[in-house]
Amino acid sequence: MSSFSTLLGFCLFGIVIAQTSTCETVTVASSLPSTPLALQSYSYCGGNLNATVYVQNLCYNKVLTLYYTNGTGASIPLSVIRLGFGGEVFSSNYSWEYWNTYTPVYVEGLTELLNITYDAVDISQTYDQTLDIEVVATGAPPSKTVTPKPYATPRDFSPDITTWLAPNANSEAGISKARMFNNIEIPGAALGTVIAAQSYTAPNYAFNWVRDSSLTMDVVNSFYVSATSASVKPVYSNILFDYASARATEQNDLNLQTGLGEPKFYLNNSVFTGPWGRPQNDGPATAVITLINFANAYLSNGGSMDTVKSKIYDSSHYPQAPVMKDLAFVASNWSYPSFDIWEEESSDHFYTRLVQRRALIMGADFATKMGDSAFGSTLSAQASALNTTLSQFWEPRQDLILYEYGPVLRGKGSYKDVAVVLGVLHGYANDGVYSYTNDEVLASAYQIATSFIDVFPISNVTEDASGQVLGIPVGRYPEDVYNGAGTSLGNPWYLCTAAVAELFYKAANQYITLDQKIIVTDASLPFWQYFAPQEKYDVGHVYGSHDPHFVQMTLSLKGWGDAFMRRIKYHTPSDGRLTEEFGRESGLPVGAADLTWSYAALLTAAIARANLDNEGSYLTDLANIAVTGNS
Repeated sequence: MSSFSTLLGFCLFGIVIAQTSTCETVTVASSLPSTPLALQSYSYCGGNLNATVYVQNLCYNKVLTLYYTNGTGASIPLSVIRLGFGGEVFSSNYSWEYWNTYTPVYVEGLTELLNITYDAVDISQTYDQTLDIEVVATGAPPSKTVTPKPYATPRDFSPDITTWLAPNANSEAGISKARMFNNIEIPGAALGTVIAAQSYTAPNYAFNWVRDSSLTMDVVNSFYVSATSASVKPVYSNILFDYASARATEQNDLNLQTGLGEPKFYLNNSVFTGPWGRPQNDGPATAVITLINFANAYLSNGGSMDTVKSKIYDSSHYPQAPVMKDLAFVASNWSYPSFDIWEEESSDHFYTRLVQRRALIMGADFATKMGDSAFGSTLSAQASALNTTLSQFWEPRQDLILYEYGPVLRGKGSYKDVAVVLGVLHGYANDGVYSYTNDEVLASAYQIATSFIDVFPISNVTEDASGQVLGIPVGRYPEDVYNGAGTSLGNPWYLCTAAVAELFYKAANQYITLDQKIIVTDASLPFWQYFAPQEKYDVGHVYGSHDPHFVQMTLSLKGWGDAFMRRIKYHTPSDGRLTEEFGRESGLPVGAADLTWSYAALLTAAIARANLDNEGSYLTDLANIAVTGNS
């Protein structure tokens, strides 16, 4: 360690942390160890933990985890960090590697490094180094977060977005629908499958992801529900029955690596068995949600109960019916950690937990409807048990819903992730739990969206050529390094930006039609001060539907929803085709071409906007546009 400097102190969220005035690095091991891992060095400087570990290269797939105690001396699931590969140890002939982390930990604080574990996945071996090192904070205290000031005050819907999303074949909504269906049951693929993107190299997305397919098919079901054309409606139902059969095929694959939590399949619908982040336990839940939605719609349109049981629900008697089997999996596995929707980290994830909750609630009602009340009671009991865990995701000291309750992915110390917004959109069960207007949801949406303002240079472009406001470009999370083909610096995503727009539309709709009032809380106050700054707000005040504040707040939600959609429009090429991302500096499309989820996300946002605008025929008109199946 370098020479000691003056001992100072700083306090964050009530935690007093010892502090020296200059950064200091402690060297623990100066040469390669005789064991498979050893902490080489660490520093806790300016609120950031920087640690480097020697790791023997015993296999390809490794998981390195560092455990510590927080500022109160407690070891909890949040005081855990996953390390990342840092490079080869020089002159080791690839037999040793550096793994490291640089992670902000000042919110919870740090007092002691406890131990490091090395999970050599491919050889099923785990190694551990006990540390028990008391840590002294060094360097200048972390700077206080600067509250962003709103750069615009958009208000109400805009004609340009109404035209851009019009329900016709030539609008962006029409193009997105056509392109989405172009990725369903592509030539040569198994019926009921969805290719994630028309991208076969750098990156290769030519797979049928369970999650992406279910979200896409839920949009197909929206079209089925609203279509009145006798030539089009059967196309949707046939695709959805194909999807149910395809999901059952996946469940019964003899080569499943982790049960029904397998994340993806080849286009012939055989399971992908290579190294991957598995299990991903949100997939069975989102599949359940989509198929129950379809089954209910099919029955409402005069469909046969026997058909629903044999092709969708009753896995115990009909192997080609997937819902019961997926529900049983969700009920038995919701409490176990799994990988997140970005396939990066195994933990307890807010998104996964919320879609599992919705699946269990819907499943309990549906099982009873199918005459299976005992199974329905089991599902209901599991939903109740799951409910008791949701509060752990709310971090009151940050006014933020944590995207996960568990290890910090390397460098992802902000705990801000648009997966929280997506979790609300895909997992809200229409029962008031984490609704679109929930103050914790709004508080988190504010922090997540505004966190990208200083991350993406393109956010400095705040108006289009006609002077209309461009919303904030939204990526997955501020620390993202995935650039669409490899790793460097992350970009905004079309689907992430559309998700924020959809949340704003749905929140406005809920306020106007259901809540009919807005209560500003300490948590939600920053949201309203940023997105509706035209008014002054009193915490705890109830603003009724006729109050000028309520009117302004809901108009601002509409205006910002359109601004986020205009951001997408601004970065969409003239042919209307959407990739996965658009460049953080150039704004040009990058990453996987024709990403199915990008199209699905734009469509669900457009539908949410139309519902808010009382465009009763919008979805019907969009659904009645002819589609041509690929099979």
